[in-house]
Amino acid sequence: MNRDKLGGLINHFVFFLYQILFRLLARVFPSRPVELKGRDFSSILVFSAAGIGDALTDSVAIRALKETFPGARLTVVTHRRRSVIARHNPFVDDVALYHKSFPRFVSLARELRSRRYDLVIMLRGNDPDLWPLAWLANRHAVVSCPIMTRFKFLISHPVPIPSWDRTHGVEQTLEIARYAGADTRDRRLVYRVREEERASLRQKMIPWRIKESPLVIFQAGGGWRSEWRDWPVAHYAVLGKRLLDEYDVQLVLLGGVDHRAKAGAIRAALVGEAVNLAGELSLAESAALLSLAVILVSTDTGIMHLGFAVGVDTLALIHCNNPASRVGPHGYGDQHQVVQLQPPPGEPISKNVDMGRVTPEQAWPKLEQLCERNNLQKKH
Repeated sequence: MNRDKLGGLINHFVFFLYQILFRLLARVFPSRPVELKGRDFSSILVFSAAGIGDALTDSVAIRALKETFPGARLTVVTHRRRSVIARHNPFVDDVALYHKSFPRFVSLARELRSRRYDLVIMLRGNDPDLWPLAWLANRHAVVSCPIMTRFKFLISHPVPIPSWDRTHGVEQTLEIARYAGADTRDRRLVYRVREEERASLRQKMIPWRIKESPLVIFQAGGGWRSEWRDWPVAHYAVLGKRLLDEYDVQLVLLGGVDHRAKAGAIRAALVGEAVNLAGELSLAESAALLSLAVILVSTDTGIMHLGFAVGVDTLALIHCNNPASRVGPHGYGDQHQVVQLQPPPGEPISKNVDMGRVTPEQAWPKLEQLCERNNLQKKH
């Protein structure tokens, strides 16, 4: 049995148990929705516990809450493996760590209940026990969009968003924050790289012989559950060769531990003219490296969103099944460029459309625009 199927079965079983228990609890202890409009909250709990890209997308709603209620203490519940995102958000006061464990569920529920939050905002939560945690924190003031969960009965303040699947991720969770009276004019994703992290990374770059500028980064791939979004090795190699032939830049390949072989194949195709750091950097170190680069080329991954957040010009290669209108750059003017996969005529949009249909020839003009805008020196 593969990891997808096993994980799905476990989640289904956990969901079944929690649903039975909390349906009963919700009947015995029904919520009495409190009035939220016009209130000045003193303590806000935000759940942002999904993937890296979603957590960064949620950062705009978190900014909105803090800008609107600057006197409130704002706590974010997030996955422990992705807590670095909340910890690098200057609008977050406290971080509460979540991971899949019943003892941790009990201890976290006690911790959250003891803090007596005025407002609980569920932005995103992939795991079934997150919604009960929100309900336990303050069942009278849980704000969320019911379309995201089968725990709708635990939401005291449902926010209907009929166009959810056609709405950009930033606007999805901003709409939830607006229900509580919060908003912001700034749609940029939030992640603040610390100067000591850049300094530490610069020391690491010395033995790798990485020049700080001009630095171009290729992200080799995304998570194992979304391989359908990834770009072929051969395409990266063709694009990388043209970039290195025409511009005086240094190319670095990024990715997780499971991308080492793919990044190695790209490097081999480029006859060693790239540095392979796949699996070598933490998320915080990757963010620091991105902040030193001039251009990032990435498919729809957490690193793509991290590139948006730290401000590196990004060429986003995006699959049609999760289009740029939902996941691409939002609120950045013309800083970033997008190449959107289109299905063949007559073929429906799905994960089965081959990302290889986006060719290096399609991507090159967009990459060249970013090179020119950054005044990169041509070799000829």
